[in-house]
Amino acid sequence: MPRYLSLSWKILLLMLSMLLILLLWFTGLSLLHMNDQFTRQQAQRKAQGQQYFDVYNQSSTQQLLTWLQTQAELQQLHLADDFNQFAASLPQQFEPLQQNFAVQQLYLWNQQQQLLYSSAGATEIEPAAVVVATLQQQQPQSDTRCGQICEKQLTLPLLNRHGEIAVLQANADMAGVLFSLHQALGVDVALVQVNADNAQQQLRLLLASNRELLRQLYQVLPAQFDLATAREEGLILQLQQQSYFIHFITLAPAQSDAYVLLMLEDVSAAVAENSRYQQRVLTMAAACFLLLLLLIMLITRRISRRILQLAAALPLLAQRRYAAFRQQSQLPAAWFADELTTFNDSVLSLNNQLETLDLQLAENTASLQRMAMVDQLTALANRNMLQQRLAAALANLTQQPGVVALLFLDLDKFKTINNSRSHVVGDQLLIETARRLETLATPQDLVCRFGGDEFAILLSGLTATEQAETMAMRVLALFEQPFVLAQVSLRLSASIGISYTQDAQQDGDELIRCADLAMYQAKASGRNCYVVFNQQMSADLAARIQLETELRQALLLQQFSLSLQPQVNLSSGKLCGFEALIRWQHPQRGIVAPDEFIPVLEQTQLIVDVGYWVFDRSCRYCAELIAAGLNDVTIAVNISADQFLHTKLPDRFGQILQRYGLSGHHFELEITESTLINNFSETLGMMYRLKAQGFRLAIDDFGTGYSSLNYLKQMPVDVIKIDKSFVVNMLDNPQDYQIVASTIAMVQKLGLQVVAEGVESFAVVKLLQQHQCDFAQGYYFSKPLAETQLPVFVQQVLQQHWPAALLPPATQP
Repeated sequence: MPRYLSLSWKILLLMLSMLLILLLWFTGLSLLHMNDQFTRQQAQRKAQGQQYFDVYNQSSTQQLLTWLQTQAELQQLHLADDFNQFAASLPQQFEPLQQNFAVQQLYLWNQQQQLLYSSAGATEIEPAAVVVATLQQQQPQSDTRCGQICEKQLTLPLLNRHGEIAVLQANADMAGVLFSLHQALGVDVALVQVNADNAQQQLRLLLASNRELLRQLYQVLPAQFDLATAREEGLILQLQQQSYFIHFITLAPAQSDAYVLLMLEDVSAAVAENSRYQQRVLTMAAACFLLLLLLIMLITRRISRRILQLAAALPLLAQRRYAAFRQQSQLPAAWFADELTTFNDSVLSLNNQLETLDLQLAENTASLQRMAMVDQLTALANRNMLQQRLAAALANLTQQPGVVALLFLDLDKFKTINNSRSHVVGDQLLIETARRLETLATPQDLVCRFGGDEFAILLSGLTATEQAETMAMRVLALFEQPFVLAQVSLRLSASIGISYTQDAQQDGDELIRCADLAMYQAKASGRNCYVVFNQQMSADLAARIQLETELRQALLLQQFSLSLQPQVNLSSGKLCGFEALIRWQHPQRGIVAPDEFIPVLEQTQLIVDVGYWVFDRSCRYCAELIAAGLNDVTIAVNISADQFLHTKLPDRFGQILQRYGLSGHHFELEITESTLINNFSETLGMMYRLKAQGFRLAIDDFGTGYSSLNYLKQMPVDVIKIDKSFVVNMLDNPQDYQIVASTIAMVQKLGLQVVAEGVESFAVVKLLQQHQCDFAQGYYFSKPLAETQLPVFVQQVLQQHWPAALLPPATQP
């Protein structure tokens, strides 16, 4: 039994939970706003630092360029024959450059990238990349390079009287720019180098306005420090009860990954203010929470007392003490009427109604018991009555030995009639069937409607088992006469299962189960017959259950494989496609025939999962065939009724096609006639959805179902496949020949194509060609090909060695 928790406490906990969530949301929103404001302020500071750095850097660069250009003009370099005199004047200019612009090195390069002058005295050095760029573009260039120190490389192209080019290179120290930035913003700045070592980034200090502070902050960097995140968001570090915000500023695009400008700002005051603000918000939220807690407790306490009083009186209703309940459920007067007052009035009204209903209940119980034993549609006994009478008949065998038999019958193809005509006609058929069965029953027999289109006849007091079979034959005879309903004549048949016993200890439900098994055996035997139960049927059921288990394992362990049977264009004599056929290699049984395991897949709903596996494997084969050079072939895939009515079928197929990079026009989906007719409205909508994806649609096993021209005209099908049972015997059976010929003619007049299955001889091929059949497949052309056989077959097709079967047998190579 669950622990008791009063309603007042539940209301209290609910209100407190809602209040707590609201306070947490408000508090979190306030703190988030505060943090966002702090983040925006730091972003502005970073942008200001970036702007100041760019301004100072550009200003120093422009001043140095101006000075260099002025010196070149003063030396009248544009009138000189060469650069030697200008190079000789550079040593006198180096000292002013050091003093005014912090120039560390000065170089002069000619057009052949040869060093004409070096302030460092070195002659065997390579020109920097910025020098090469200046010679190519003939424009001033600048770059930032850091080694032991950070310096800015600035180049200026020079021309003499003959139009020859030389490049003047000045390397200036970056310390001046950083000092100016430090003075302007009042923050410490530093220039660091980023080194990558085993994906762990390290910083090396190159230049700093406060090197000791930078060294201490480096010691407290987080172990999982992420430089990429720090560049975007900055970094807050705690050092000796002080808070520092570090901005990471990129120097230039060429150096952004190697060198970073750091701007350190003391944000201790802002962090302390944020902490105080958080404390104030949390204190206010806690105070509001406690105040509302006290208020809710006062309100819910009164509600709890009144509810408990009503709860104490409610058991009197179960005891049907209606007067005592009215006396004890009176509530004390309140200042105002509320929901509890309304609830109390409703409970008193319920008490009065229950008192009235209690009297009516006794009157209705007997009537309901009678209704529970009779089927409302046919007025026959129902399943409950059958079980009751069967139990009594079995118990009576102890006193009067004999035979108790049960006939279990199911109307054949009733669902088809019910769907194609109407449910009203179906109900009339059931009523007329009940009337006919009642004419055979004796007073000792019981005719009942078991459910749906299933009926049962209980025969008790029999002296021989043959009497049950005699009754079964009489029942079958009843269906020889057509049913005439509303000027419509319908023929119907039944499949009957018989079980009987002479044992009084026999379980009634087991006897029904045996008759049901026998009935299904009668359907499997061709319908319109009866079958007497035997133990082999139980064994067959056990075998089917075992097969079902093994099929689940086969799907899990991938024991299924897919074979492709070629299809031939009879007019061109070329390969036009394949039909995908599933195969099962059982580890103990070996190859299991599809006719043996596919019905079990359909009964267990495993057919849907297997169907998606078949389509996936067909897509893989199709991609391999296209890669091998067969671009115009189509793979026909059989779709079961359950899978075709699966609402997500187009979506699942679309996902599989996308995975293999294919489209629907590579595939032809085959649906049986029975699937289309039994669920016409659903299948019609599904067909149009699949057609929109590019799939070709085919009706499989045409001629074995109930297709009509009216249905055929409404369906967006492309291909009709004539069942092999007609094609195989068309040479020997005139009726099969006429069916095949007329089907081809009829289908082609509708603008559809025809595929003949089961072609096993050249004579059949020629006959199909005479009637202008479009396509054919069968053992005459090729057996289904396993995956390992496909490469050789593809080569034969590409080399035009196949299909030679269209030629007369005597001339085949």
